[in-house]
Amino acid sequence: QRFTYHSLAFAGDLLTARPKIVDVYSKRGGALEFVVKDTAVVRQDGSAVADLKSVLVVRNPDVAK
Repeated sequence: QRFTYHSLAFAGDLLTARPKIVDVYSKRGGALEFVVKDTAVVRQDGSAVADLKSVLVVRNPDVAK
């Protein structure tokens, strides 16, 4: 995970998270699948609060070790 903060969020702020899958790839001959997701967090006026990046790793049990 990675977090980049652009401004502080305060109580009462209405925040919107906009997730987007930006990449999917595999390693170890398909035994591991990686899903990369970026999320933009913005205020109601559209100003940036934070950018988030996460990587989900899924093991594929059908691929021999």
